[in-house]
Amino acid sequence: MSIYIDANIVHSYPLSNLNRDEFGSPKIAYVGGVERSRVSSACIKRGCRLTVEDVLGDKALRTRRVPAEVAAELTARGWSEEEATAAGQAVTLAAGVKGLSIAEETGTTSVMLYLPAAGITALADLVEANRDTVAAAAHKARADADAEGAKGKTAAKTKAPKLDKETAKRIKAVQEQVRAVLATRNASIAAFGRMLANTPEVTVDGAIAVAHAVTAHATEEQGDFFTAVDDVPGESGSAHMGHGAYTAGVFHRFATVNVTEQLRNLDGDQETAEELTRVFLREFAVHVPNAKKNSTAPFTPPALVYFTVRTDQPVSLAGAFEAPVTADQTSGWITPSVTRLDQHTGATNSFYGTKHLLLAAHSGTAANLPTVTHLGRHIPLIEDLVNATVTAAFTQDNDQ
Repeated sequence: MSIYIDANIVHSYPLSNLNRDEFGSPKIAYVGGVERSRVSSACIKRGCRLTVEDVLGDKALRTRRVPAEVAAELTARGWSEEEATAAGQAVTLAAGVKGLSIAEETGTTSVMLYLPAAGITALADLVEANRDTVAAAAHKARADADAEGAKGKTAAKTKAPKLDKETAKRIKAVQEQVRAVLATRNASIAAFGRMLANTPEVTVDGAIAVAHAVTAHATEEQGDFFTAVDDVPGESGSAHMGHGAYTAGVFHRFATVNVTEQLRNLDGDQETAEELTRVFLREFAVHVPNAKKNSTAPFTPPALVYFTVRTDQPVSLAGAFEAPVTADQTSGWITPSVTRLDQHTGATNSFYGTKHLLLAAHSGTAANLPTVTHLGRHIPLIEDLVNATVTAAFTQDNDQ
């Protein structure tokens, strides 16, 4: 049996552009037959992940620039720039991961790698201790890739070179060491997961799942024509003219934490798992994406934060808003959205029952919170709500 923490948030954002598409417009989704504003799950996860890493002081790097980072580390240790660049690329290729290559012009990897920041130092140490073998392993990886790419064409002429047993043994040892570094994980990777094709030992099933945030109601893009006035007088008062696109609305956000998976990913380190979960829940509850933050300042608190701890499965309450919420000139969107989620929670509890519900509690700033009937205990302070949720989840997991 697994323990799950579900977070259903109702959050009103003012006129803003929280997450842009390829044309610079706010992202949208069609739900219930109408257009809604949307913030992608990737946008939310990255924002929360960076905050989690900052608070915990344990950064991870999701990047195609591992070779350059290793090279910078080696340069700081006194290596020449040319040798460091070659070594940074060599140790990355030495992993022998099928499909992993390095672009000649940019020096970036063909796929993004995701490892703790401390992994860069570990790779640099590995290079210094096994310089010749790392170079040989990289050469073999390139030769293997060339041979693979030539299959069906001139394979006979592009076979990878045969190695003597001793060299092959050293290369295999280095390859395993590099892969071991790529397979290291910290709290962030344990929480959000990692996938690298053809390397099952590197893959981590994330303990946290995050949904796209979608407005509870229909929305329309709102245009903004603007000019930038030149402070030095001239023929024209405007130095620049442009057009911006914005929306405003009440969003439903959902995330779930598999507490049991979290502990497993952290090798049973409960202290780290609890702190990670606590920091994530706090950040997710109040999260505001950073796009255009200086020109829109959309820093509002959530209208409703509803946490549950369950022993059966995650339960998103997004279905509450399949039919778009309507509002009049006096009600706004917040009150009917909170009411709708409260009603849907009641229906959900009637369907699933409550025997698997270890905790249900809520907080927020909506004026109609005193009228809700299905959202469990009201805990006004967000820190108290988070702490009560984490305590309930991890106490139960220990009892299993």
